[in-house]
Amino acid sequence: MASPEDTGPAGFPHRHRAADFSSVAAMLRYLPYLLVLALWIYAFVDCLNTPEDEVRALPKLAWVFVILLFGEVLVGPVAWLVAGKARQPRERWVAPDDNPEFLKSLKRDDPRTD
Repeated sequence: MASPEDTGPAGFPHRHRAADFSSVAAMLRYLPYLLVLALWIYAFVDCLNTPEDEVRALPKLAWVFVILLFGEVLVGPVAWLVAGKARQPRERWVAPDDNPEFLKSLKRDDPRTD
């Protein structure tokens, strides 16, 4: 039986900080594996959902095999994200008062111009 100094309320033993740190370290040990798995799944689903005309360098089916075969070492998913998927050019954001389309729509909707 544990001594009174080792027990807390209701007779339950105290948890030691060393045990808390070791359990956190054990959980952190699996974090890289979970991140690799998440990237693997993301690249696979992204490849499947990408239209065929937006796939570069290889046919879509070949990219699926590359991602699945080389996913554990991150080569497949990273290759897909860097070289396989066509990047969409970002449209430059324009403030509404500088956007000619928006200004035209205001003139059309203005009741005073009738």
